[in-house]
Amino acid sequence: MNYTTRFQPEKRSTIIKGISTIIDKNVPLRLSIVFNNQRIYCYSGKRCDIAQWDNKKQGLKKGYLAPNGQTHVDFNDDLLHLKWVVKELFKTYEVNKTIPTPTQVREDLKQNINKEEIEIIPPKEVSFFQYFKKYIDEAPVSPGRKKHLTTTYNKVFKYRADTTFENIDAQYLTDFRKDLMKVIGRNTLSSELKRLRAFYSYAYRMEWTTKDPFKTFKIDSESYGDPIFITLEERDQLFEAQIEDPELSHVRDIFILQCFIGCRVGDLTTLKHSNIIDGCIEYIAGKTKENKPRVARVPLTKKALAIIAKYNLPNGDLVSYITDQKYNASLKLLFKDQKIERMVTIIDPKTRKSIQKSIADIASTHMARRVFIGGLHHKGAKNEIIASMSGHSENSKAFARYYNIGKEDQQSAITLIE
Repeated sequence: MNYTTRFQPEKRSTIIKGISTIIDKNVPLRLSIVFNNQRIYCYSGKRCDIAQWDNKKQGLKKGYLAPNGQTHVDFNDDLLHLKWVVKELFKTYEVNKTIPTPTQVREDLKQNINKEEIEIIPPKEVSFFQYFKKYIDEAPVSPGRKKHLTTTYNKVFKYRADTTFENIDAQYLTDFRKDLMKVIGRNTLSSELKRLRAFYSYAYRMEWTTKDPFKTFKIDSESYGDPIFITLEERDQLFEAQIEDPELSHVRDIFILQCFIGCRVGDLTTLKHSNIIDGCIEYIAGKTKENKPRVARVPLTKKALAIIAKYNLPNGDLVSYITDQKYNASLKLLFKDQKIERMVTIIDPKTRKSIQKSIADIASTHMARRVFIGGLHHKGAKNEIIASMSGHSENSKAFARYYNIGKEDQQSAITLIE
């Protein structure tokens, strides 16, 4: 019978003055046994510091002493003995043509191993959703990504509160996708499923589950139409407008500043006066912090500086920020108030068919980023220069979503070979 064994220090944390702190000294060493798509854990009777443990070689690092004073040689010999006991046990199952249950393996281990050496750990009743929350807390991703993961968590819980690792299979995912298609667009749906897949991959690596339903389930790729954004002339129209409504005037300032900085709204709300260095805004884009972080550097224009000069906030913010939801809602009202309502053709997120809408109805925080990137692109700036200011990673596939090739661009290009 096929089985695998692995030792791993048990990750623990404690709350000290309201802050979660990882315990990495003198932690229990667990033995994981996987067989027949099932897993059991048992305490090896050993403890070590996480820094002493060599996960690749599955033993205490050379030259270290365990917390109980054992040398690495004696410590590792005891672990080999435990593995030998498990090997002999499964050899017996194979000879007897027995497919054991987790309960049977636990009982047989108790009979074959001195209780002073090893303690069988009863299975913990940790739910799928508890593991999902643990992933959201521990995953090395940006705060914005964590918010999206929480959204995915809520959608899965709303769909089936009894979801477990065992009952998620290809059919579950197919039904889940059909249910979500009733309320969200296809691109958003693909993003939700990719985030669920990311959780499953993490859970598999952490040995929280032994199955991967995404091996037989295909997630559709996102499909985007031409990027829609206001022109530089419309941007300047907003900048120069005399707006009596204080809320709309405030939203205008946030939007125009974002148009001149080009960052994501999640990054915008973290920017302070301390980010201004030698006349430039400098920051590390949230999406690249954990994977090849790079500094985005944007020279500030006179118009951007004029907006910043209007605000002198004690916390150092460039402007006073509002929630994303309020920002998006007020932005639509601002466009309508200033008669920026030309009709544009977009792709319906659910049907994928072309429809016409007022640009005011699709105004959003992300449009400011498109104004920045698309405006620079149409003015002839090189993509690598734009990316150095927008915070995109090198060779980003998403970069092209922020501009389109217009008739003027084509006409300018063709003159080069006249």
